[in-house]
Amino acid sequence: MFIVEESSALNDNTDFETNVSRAKDLIEKDDWGMAFKYLKAAVDADPNYAEGFNLLGIYYTRNHNYSEAIENFRQALHIDFDLIDVHYNLAFLYMEREEYSMALSHFKEVVVANPEDADTYNLMGICCAKNGNEEDAKAFFAESLRLQPDSTSAAVNISKLLIKNNEISKAKGILLYFMKKEIANYEVHYLLGIVYKGEEDYPRAMRHLREAVLEDTNNAEAYNLLGECCVKMDFDKQAESFFVMAIRLDTAYLDAYYNLGSLYYKQQKYDDAVHILEEYVRTKEATDFVDSLWSENKVGDEAVPLYNLLGNCYKVTNNPAKARKMWEKSLSIQPDQQDIKENVSGLSQTAQMHKRISLVID
Repeated sequence: MFIVEESSALNDNTDFETNVSRAKDLIEKDDWGMAFKYLKAAVDADPNYAEGFNLLGIYYTRNHNYSEAIENFRQALHIDFDLIDVHYNLAFLYMEREEYSMALSHFKEVVVANPEDADTYNLMGICCAKNGNEEDAKAFFAESLRLQPDSTSAAVNISKLLIKNNEISKAKGILLYFMKKEIANYEVHYLLGIVYKGEEDYPRAMRHLREAVLEDTNNAEAYNLLGECCVKMDFDKQAESFFVMAIRLDTAYLDAYYNLGSLYYKQQKYDDAVHILEEYVRTKEATDFVDSLWSENKVGDEAVPLYNLLGNCYKVTNNPAKARKMWEKSLSIQPDQQDIKENVSGLSQTAQMHKRISLVID
């Protein structure tokens, strides 16, 4: 009897090792589909096989079955909490799901085990930034840069926060370091374009923004900024081309529509201004209607300048009814606009004046 039990145990152990070996061979060949059944057999044979649960978590992640992935990663950590690869895998999955606080807790375990892991500090910074904790984000990005001074990802991430908080000189210093080292990528050029534009050094800003769009041809924001620089330098024709390109790349990009409409208005091309601004309003209001079916969020005030500009265009092209409609929309969002109230009042007075004149003629 003893001999039979010992033989059975040996066979079970052999089956476990065989399944593990086959699974790993298939994973090396990137055949996760075939590896899955051997991984399942391995963890069934040994429920304490933590690495097997980790690999199953990766399998489920690759197949977008995130609930099963999380369950398997958690099971691996339940067996062995010190498996750093599992903490990293689980953190990255939470990050992909935009559950940044959960991701951060597991990334912390990674850097506790490996304090020199610059890439993980960078990811921790991203999680903090997404959660609105900008001070911790800057600290993590700074630590990532300290450990890996040539990390363009950490440099770009911290520079974005610095620019957002108007710490322009600090951002500029970081970005120029990468220019000096000749390791700047398109994001470094893009951010330097923003910095120089803020300093009103438009020729330098344009040089960097052009470099950015040469590498990132889908960067609508960079094209829009190029257009804004051209307007400041009185290069209206080039500005028009850049604004049009920005709109082609992002048909919901308010700033580009507003800038192009403003350019046409300045050039007294009122019909062109009306056409481009109406196009945006139609798209925006259709989108707002669909969004309102799913949430009760109110329309933000970002569209106010565009409504006001379109109202001005309608007034100049002798369409007071539409001008009133646009200005009233603007006032419904921002009621305390005295100049727009005066515009609406002026339309009413004009209408009353026209009515009195008509009665006299009659």
